[in-house]
Amino acid sequence: MPVLVDHEKTRDQIAGLACRIVAREGLSALTMRRIAAEAGTSRAIVSTYFRDMRDLVLATFHWVAARQVTQIEAAEAAGLGVEGCVESLLPLDDERLDGWRVTIAYLGFAVADPELAAIERQRIDGAVGRFERALLREGRYPRASAECRREAQRIVSCLLGVAIDYSFDPAAQAQPRMRKEMVRRVMGGAYLPPAH
Repeated sequence: MPVLVDHEKTRDQIAGLACRIVAREGLSALTMRRIAAEAGTSRAIVSTYFRDMRDLVLATFHWVAARQVTQIEAAEAAGLGVEGCVESLLPLDDERLDGWRVTIAYLGFAVADPELAAIERQRIDGAVGRFERALLREGRYPRASAECRREAQRIVSCLLGVAIDYSFDPAAQAQPRMRKEMVRRVMGGAYLPPAH
């Protein structure tokens, strides 16, 4: 009897391995040979799941993006509001920090690839829509408006900037006050530079 293999599940597992490599060693460390070694299989097997490196990089980015969506959905389900949704996406633990490091690597990869850049644009637009709805749910705006949309765009832009900033500052991440400070910085409050 033939062994049944769940193609999507295997792709997902390989993308998770790729995420760890990229987060710790950068995109240049990600090769078909390396991912095969990490997965304990052959390069030929990995090639049956990914057409080329571009496909593997894209799958890795989607793996991270799916987890970020899960994080913000959990915050929404818990009724945490706009600030709780912001906090759910910030690099405040190893998993989220790895996710941001992969995102940063992906952005560099997408600069010269219009299709990948369009995927990132869609992701940003989706985040803006999600924060716009969160602002309305929380009653910060009485109805959908250009002003509400602009505030959602500002939150997403600040979230990207703060997350990237702190992804390169592990000493700051280790400070207990960083959680509140990072959220406050995204939400537009005063920013106090971390004391090292």
